[in-house]
Amino acid sequence: MSKTVTISEDEVTKWSLNMPDEMLEPVSNRFKLLAEPMRLKIIRVLCQGEHTVQEIVNNVNASQANISKHLALMHDNGVVNRRKEGLKCYYRITDETIIFAYYLISKSVVENLQEKLSWVQKVNTNLTA
Repeated sequence: MSKTVTISEDEVTKWSLNMPDEMLEPVSNRFKLLAEPMRLKIIRVLCQGEHTVQEIVNNVNASQANISKHLALMHDNGVVNRRKEGLKCYYRITDETIIFAYYLISKSVVENLQEKLSWVQKVNTNLTA
């Protein structure tokens, strides 16, 4: 995936201010769906492209029943698509915005942790000086 996405602050503000209240529950439900560590592991694997259930199981080190349960929920909510080929079932992310959201939130968390670490190191340096 080599796609550049540019979003202006004005666009974000306009979208946020104009989103009807009726949309807040579906948006909240999408966040809830993605707010589960095993599903994030599955998304991390699927960010690399289409995979079979067994490949996902092997990558995240979980049982097939557990992965299948999460994939079914993700499919029912439009996060992943599936296709059958013989006995195998292949999954892929439905909408690239899921990948962008995963990246942006992960990056934000890492940057926040780096700031906290920097602050702790600074305090530690001052205490030991």
